[in-house]
Amino acid sequence: MEAPHLRDMRFILSGKIILFALLLIPQLGKAQWNNSLYDLRKWNLGFTMGINAAYVRFVQGMSAPDPVKKNVAKQVTATPSYGINLGLICNVRLQKYLDLRFIPAVSLQQRSFTYLVGDSSFTRRLEASYMEIPLYLRFKSQFYHNHRVYVMTGLKYSNNLMSERRLKDDPDLVKIDNHDFSWEFAAGVNIYGDRVLLSPEIRYSLGMRNIYTPDFTDYSSAIKMITTHSILICLNFE
Repeated sequence: MEAPHLRDMRFILSGKIILFALLLIPQLGKAQWNNSLYDLRKWNLGFTMGINAAYVRFVQGMSAPDPVKKNVAKQVTATPSYGINLGLICNVRLQKYLDLRFIPAVSLQQRSFTYLVGDSSFTRRLEASYMEIPLYLRFKSQFYHNHRVYVMTGLKYSNNLMSERRLKDDPDLVKIDNHDFSWEFAAGVNIYGDRVLLSPEIRYSLGMRNIYTPDFTDYSSAIKMITTHSILICLNFE
C-alpha cells in the first residue's frame, strides 16, 4: 500500500505542473519566429518539474523457507509507481548547436515487489527520495519557425536521502544502497516565447549498478540483483 502522504503530494504537485503550463500558453502564443535570444547567451538558468514512472530490472533468487509456513517465495514480480521530479537548470552554450546542461533535482520514486509464497502473496516497497546530480550534452537542430528539437545524453549520480533508520526498521521496505549511477537519454522541443523558453521533454534513465542490499530477513534472498530504470516526462522553463 502506498503511503498516503506521498500519494497526496504527487497529486498536488502534478496539478500545479499542469496549471503552470496552462498559464504559460498565452505567453507562448506571442512568440516571434527564430527568436534566438536564449541561444545567444552564454548562460541560461531555469527550473524543471515532471512526473516519473519508476521501473526496475531484477534477478530472482531462491528465498529461505519461512520459519512458520515452511515455504519459499516461488515468484517475485515488480510493479512501477508514479513519482515527481523538481529541479534547477544551468545551461552553458558551447557551440551553435551544442550545450552543456547541469540539472540537479529531487526525485521521489517508488516500486512495489509482490512475493508469491504458497497460495498467498505479500508486498514490499522500494521507496527512494533521490538527490540527482546529472551532467548532459545537448545537441540542437536548426530553427523551424519558433521551435527547435533536441536530443540529450549524459551521466547521473543519485543519492537516496531517505532515513537509514526508517529503511532499517520498516520490514515492508526493500533495502537498497544509497548510491546509484545512471546513463540517461532524452529528447525534447524548444518552444520560444517572448518571456520564457518552454521545453517539453521525455527522458529515459538506465541504472548501471546493483543497488540491492540483502537484509538477511525472511525472503531477502528471493532477489539477487536490482537495477533502476525510469521514464520522466517533464517541462523545462528557462
